[in-house]
Amino acid sequence: MPRSRPINLGAALALVSASCGRGGKEEAPAPSERPAIRSVRITMAALHQAGGVPPGWRFTVPPGDVGAGRRTFADAGCPSCHRVAREAFPPPTGPGPELTGMGSHHPAEYFVESILTPDAVLVDGPGYIGPDGRSVMPSYPDLTLRQLADLVAYLKSLTAGGAAEMLTAAPPAPVKDLPAPPAEPTTYYYVQAYDVLPGRLDEFEAWFRDEGARAFLAHDGLVRVDTWVDTTRDGPSLVTVLGFRDEDALERFLDDPATDLLGQKFDDFIGPLVFRRPPVYHATALSAP
Repeated sequence: MPRSRPINLGAALALVSASCGRGGKEEAPAPSERPAIRSVRITMAALHQAGGVPPGWRFTVPPGDVGAGRRTFADAGCPSCHRVAREAFPPPTGPGPELTGMGSHHPAEYFVESILTPDAVLVDGPGYIGPDGRSVMPSYPDLTLRQLADLVAYLKSLTAGGAAEMLTAAPPAPVKDLPAPPAEPTTYYYVQAYDVLPGRLDEFEAWFRDEGARAFLAHDGLVRVDTWVDTTRDGPSLVTVLGFRDEDALERFLDDPATDLLGQKFDDFIGPLVFRRPPVYHATALSAP
C-alpha cells in the first residue's frame, strides 16, 4: 500500500474557489449547521512565529455523511473501476484497486488528495499507472466540498473485510546485513505509524491504559502491543506494532467487525502496513548494556 503524504493544499484551495463560485449550485451551510470539530486555538503572533503553520498542524477533512458518500461514489462511476465487497454495485470493468477494507489503510487526507490530484502519488503496479506515466484514475475537480467530505466519510467507513487485500500486498524488499531480531512467539506484524493530534496525547494514553490495551489483547493470537517513538526523521513519530502468533490470527483480527471500534480510535492519525518480519526491534548486539 502507498504511504500517506501531506495533502496538496493548492488543489484543495482550488476546489474551495470552484465551489464558492458555482453560482449557488450548493449554498454554504449557516454557522449553526457547521459540524463540530476539535479546534486548535493560537494567537496571530504565535502563528507568525511558527512560520505561518501551527505546531503539529495537519489539514482536517470536515465530517461527512456515509450514506450520501455512497451515493456520490455510485453517481461518480467509481464502481466501474473499484470493487467493494458486500456492496451491490455492478462488477468493475476498468482498472483500479479493490477498496474493501481501505478505510483502515489511509487517513482521510490521503483520500482527499487521491480524488483531487491522483498524480500526486503514483503506485507502481498493474492497474495504477497508464502508458503516459500518469495515474489511470481521473480527477474529480467538480465535486462540491460537501460531496467530497461525504465521499471520504464513505471510504473511511470501509474498514471490515480487508485482510485478504492487505496480505496479498508485496512484502518489503529484503534488507541485507541486519542484526537478527530477538526470539519471540510473534511471526506477523501489523504496523501503525502516526502522530497524535495536538492536545490529545493525555486522552490517548488514558484510553489505551484503561480500555485499549485490554481490548487489543482480548483477540486470540494477538500476543503483544509495542509503541516506539522515533524523532530522528521526518514523518510520523509514533510507531505501534501489533505482534500476532501467526497469519491466521492476523486475518481473524483484520476481518473481525468488532475491531472496527478499535480502528476508529486510531483512524484519525495512522497509516498501517503489514510486515512479515519485525519492523522495529532492539538490536542487542549493537546496544550497551
